[in-house]
Amino acid sequence: MTGEERVFNVLVYFDDGLARDYGIRHHRCSGDDAAKRTLLAASVDADHPLAKRFPLGRSFTPGEWLALQRLGMDTGLFEAGFAFYRAGPTPLYCLTSIVDGIVRADFHGELAPFQGHQVGQGLPGTMTDWLQAYTEGDTIRIDKLINDDYFVAIRLLFNARHIASASKLLMSCIDTLAFIEYGDADRNFIRWLDAYVDLDPVGVTAPELWEFRNSIVHMTNLSSRAVLAGRVSPLAPYIGSDDLIRTAPPSELKPFNLHGLILAIAGGIKRWGESYNVDRAKFAKFVESYDTVVSDSRIATFGLAE
Repeated sequence: MTGEERVFNVLVYFDDGLARDYGIRHHRCSGDDAAKRTLLAASVDADHPLAKRFPLGRSFTPGEWLALQRLGMDTGLFEAGFAFYRAGPTPLYCLTSIVDGIVRADFHGELAPFQGHQVGQGLPGTMTDWLQAYTEGDTIRIDKLINDDYFVAIRLLFNARHIASASKLLMSCIDTLAFIEYGDADRNFIRWLDAYVDLDPVGVTAPELWEFRNSIVHMTNLSSRAVLAGRVSPLAPYIGSDDLIRTAPPSELKPFNLHGLILAIAGGIKRWGESYNVDRAKFAKFVESYDTVVSDSRIATFGLAE
């Protein structure tokens, strides 16, 4: 809107890697919204040491804070501060992080989700934002995202009979999903399989697949340390009829149908995706984690200087 109004600098203070409180300073100015945001941005350096502070409802890491902005900032986080200053229901504000006393300008000072095209990490160029590409209305299409980032390539490798490579990428996919669900935690691979995947039709267990993952991904063989120690059976993927395996002579290897495992993992991904409908608070952690994932489907475009 144009005309004179009160506008607000909202400063979120990160100390030792956590934000626990925020501050607010208000200004009265006129002009269009762009001019008002320009004034707020120019006032941050002076405002952040003087702002009145209020506690956040919970603490946030920088990654968690960015995920909230990516999904659309909820002004309810700042309700006490806006109420103190008797702001209207939709105040114009700019949001800035103050990290250990240093101003870190955020991307976003509105209620709408932040979806951008910058490559990041100080590199030039642009890249399609996965969150923008896979958001339909208020829904993130996790099924389409995982299909494009993993299963398109898995199918190509499988159909070309590249069994080892298809197996590696399938294990990497599970690694990624387990990291998103549980973070970088011990046994996250096994926990994700136990929680979401029915392995009974495949005839393997989650610990066996973990050892298969360790050997096929790291060494491109079937002999992890646990297998060599005799604690776990060595798995061997195959493509073809189960009847041929049932009639094969006994072997120390435990064969499993790779196509059957792919179907089982796909079913697990469907159940995992449905868990976000039950607990929508999981989306913030999903966005925080998936922002770090690299993919064949997200290629940066670099402009060449003439």
